[in-house]
Amino acid sequence: MSLNRRNLFAWILIALSGAAWVYSQSTLSSPIPGYVESTQTTVGSFYETDASVAASYVREADSPGEMDSPGEEDFYGEAELFPESSSFSESMAEASPFMTEPGNQLMGIFSRIASLIMAIIAIFVLYAKSPLLGPDGAALAPGFFYLLNQNVLFSSAAKTWISIVAVMLLLLCLRELWGWIRGHFSLDWCLCRRIAYAAPAPQWHLLIMSCWTAVFGALFFLLLPISLSSGRFLFAVGTAIASAFGVCCLWSYGLDLCHLKKQLDNFQRGLPVDIKKGAFAQMETQLTKIQSTHKEAIHTAVTSERFKVELISNVSHDLRTPLTAILGYGELLQKETLSPVGQKQLSSLNQKAGYMRDLVDSLFELTKVSSGAIECKKEGLDLIRLLEQTMGLFHDQLTVSGLSVRRHYGCDTAPVVTDGTRVHQVFSNLLENAIKYALSGTRIHLEVKEEDGHYLVRMVNTASYEMDFTPEEIMQRFTRGDKARSTKGSGLGLAIARTYTESVGGQFYVSIDGDQFNAIVALPKN
Repeated sequence: MSLNRRNLFAWILIALSGAAWVYSQSTLSSPIPGYVESTQTTVGSFYETDASVAASYVREADSPGEMDSPGEEDFYGEAELFPESSSFSESMAEASPFMTEPGNQLMGIFSRIASLIMAIIAIFVLYAKSPLLGPDGAALAPGFFYLLNQNVLFSSAAKTWISIVAVMLLLLCLRELWGWIRGHFSLDWCLCRRIAYAAPAPQWHLLIMSCWTAVFGALFFLLLPISLSSGRFLFAVGTAIASAFGVCCLWSYGLDLCHLKKQLDNFQRGLPVDIKKGAFAQMETQLTKIQSTHKEAIHTAVTSERFKVELISNVSHDLRTPLTAILGYGELLQKETLSPVGQKQLSSLNQKAGYMRDLVDSLFELTKVSSGAIECKKEGLDLIRLLEQTMGLFHDQLTVSGLSVRRHYGCDTAPVVTDGTRVHQVFSNLLENAIKYALSGTRIHLEVKEEDGHYLVRMVNTASYEMDFTPEEIMQRFTRGDKARSTKGSGLGLAIARTYTESVGGQFYVSIDGDQFNAIVALPKN
């Protein structure tokens, strides 16, 4: 049976049970026709016979001559000692349950039994599997209905319908409570929690539950003195229960918040994220998905990087053997007597083979550093002295290219703890790029300054061509500023410089300002 159909059947049984119960009440309390009239006649004759005797008792009790007025005898004799005959007979008829007709009494008993059976089926057999009022709503509903029932302006027919609704509401509350018990006293059944969680933002959850708790808590303390004086505790008890459930929901919300914080910590540490059914279950599910996606991305990246490293290593190893043979045969052929054309072709062959050997060596070195196969060996050194040594090695090439270096040192020494071999390779690559792509006859500006716990080394040169690329593009492997690729170079110089700089804990980036190409290296101080 579907949930909607189950609830529909239960509500129909509750409505029939309420109507049958009210009908049984009215049937079992209705008097026998003609009984009231006979009772009125008997009591009336009793009044006529004994009224004078009762009046004489009253006169004897008073002293002679002290009668206040002629109507006082009637007041004491009839009005005070004996009630009206009609009201007396009606009260006696209503007081006795044995004054009903046998047929009406049987129908009343049958209706009451049927009402109880339908109520048991609706409450315990077709119990609620999903909340409607919840435990806090079930506690408040009878109190609100009690306030409505206090209105004396209702007609007798309206009061009959109100009685039916009252019984239905009571049975509905009992059904909700039994379903809540079978649901292991879950706070998800609470009306205040469901109203709060209908809001999209977590801050609204907290605000709604806090207001619920505060309002019904204040009503309880306001109604408590009235309840103590009148003896009617129904509404006050309902507000107290509703406020107590609000406190429990707030406490549960705090526990859910603590659980979310713990899962965020687990996410940052790479530990598994545990999903708890609560206010932040959706966020924790998203964390789990992000963590799973992150792990898959890392696994894919590691697998791809490992594949590239193995591929490049194997290819580099396989290429070195034939390149070594080509270079060896080239050196032997240089000793032979060849024609001028043959000598020119042999020189070109040796040059290209040497270029391929350098490319393979650079690629193999870059792959090893990127994969972490080569450990970083840090030592204390002077950065300025290292720069001067590197420029000394390229002095002849700078002179041939018509380039000069202008130094701008903001300090005499720059002590750092780093891998000198890798940092030397970084500056060597930058100088090689400047020699290849700088405009002949211009100057290379070299600046060293201290900034925010780092030493910044900036190398600026004027390009000999139009730089129609972005810094991000030129930093990619095998990307060359000379798109025609007419100059020497593999496109790995800047990629190697960045990889080496990051491997020693530094930062490397480039910027372009018109025709000025800026390469910046930031190395941490001691």
